[in-house]
Amino acid sequence: MATSMAAGMIMEAWLATHPYPDDQSPLPKQSPPAPMNAHIPGSPVPVPHGMVQCLLDELKRHGVEVPAAGAEPPRPAQFTALYRAAIERLEALVARGDGHAPMCKQEVDLLCRCVLSCQTLREAIHCAADFCAMLYPRAGALALEQRAGQAVFQMDSLRRVKSSAACLVDLTGLFFYLLLFGWLVGQPIRPTRVSLAHPRREDALPFLGLFHAPVTSGNPAYGFEFDQALLDRPVVRQATELEAFLKDLPYRLVGAPVEVVSLSQQVRGTLHAALVHGARLPTLAELALRFDVSEPTLRRRLAADGSSYRQLREHSLQDYAEQCLRTTRWSIARLAEQLGFASEAAFRRAFQRWTGHAPTRFRRASQGHPAALR
Repeated sequence: MATSMAAGMIMEAWLATHPYPDDQSPLPKQSPPAPMNAHIPGSPVPVPHGMVQCLLDELKRHGVEVPAAGAEPPRPAQFTALYRAAIERLEALVARGDGHAPMCKQEVDLLCRCVLSCQTLREAIHCAADFCAMLYPRAGALALEQRAGQAVFQMDSLRRVKSSAACLVDLTGLFFYLLLFGWLVGQPIRPTRVSLAHPRREDALPFLGLFHAPVTSGNPAYGFEFDQALLDRPVVRQATELEAFLKDLPYRLVGAPVEVVSLSQQVRGTLHAALVHGARLPTLAELALRFDVSEPTLRRRLAADGSSYRQLREHSLQDYAEQCLRTTRWSIARLAEQLGFASEAAFRRAFQRWTGHAPTRFRRASQGHPAALR
């Protein structure tokens, strides 16, 4: 019965992610946030399509009947609905295995209200840790350390069993804290490193691009590192701003204000969506048009994020190439074509430059032959 009800809930959310004629929609209409380029016809901002498939695959592994992902990616507001429904269902399943209920939305909202009363980001993180300690073990355990000029935020989810479902839930929780801390001080937190407690990085590969930082797996806890100077930044938000911030947090990834989801993260999501669909990667000029800014402004904003179009393009190509080598049987020639390289040889040279290894050797190592990389 529970599985059947869950299937209905996910189906309802999925139906909400597919357009119907106005008079045939099976669900109440919602008012999606207007994308930054809403006035430009035919230029919707893509959502990370790999995340859609990853969520649906995980639900199916838990016996939830879901439809196949469509050929076209869902619109941003539609993806938000699916992301929320999927994570809430997976969170309930994971919490059942842990023997306790997860945090409810009211508790998350109250945590955010509590940290708003703090003077600095450092104080806010300690306040969040104290709040979670009161709900032990349902809210996990938070900690803050400082090492070599870096602030190290740690989130121990206190899972009895590590699983791919728990990893997706916990990564979403970690992303929530990243967005919350950046919002409190009025600028995105740019991690220099992200830690996964889950042992297999590939189980959550489509989600890792959200953090725009190197990711290591098999750590004692989830977490991220960032410039410790930010710890003394004042909390600049007011209680009147909280309701708008909490709307769809942390599920709205595209079209969110840049102080919540950085422009670099949104550009990277756009590039990833193009790769998944075998489309040509948009140029800097096309991205500027899509995000309704000039090319110099886009360059400037990416530089302020510590990035550039070239870096984001290279990182997106590398991440997707590694994902395909791990999870598909495509020939190297087909993969080169999918990524838009002029030839197989050009792709091989690029992959060697990115990883220090030939793509064939990388694939063998990812299939359980680590000696291939020696």
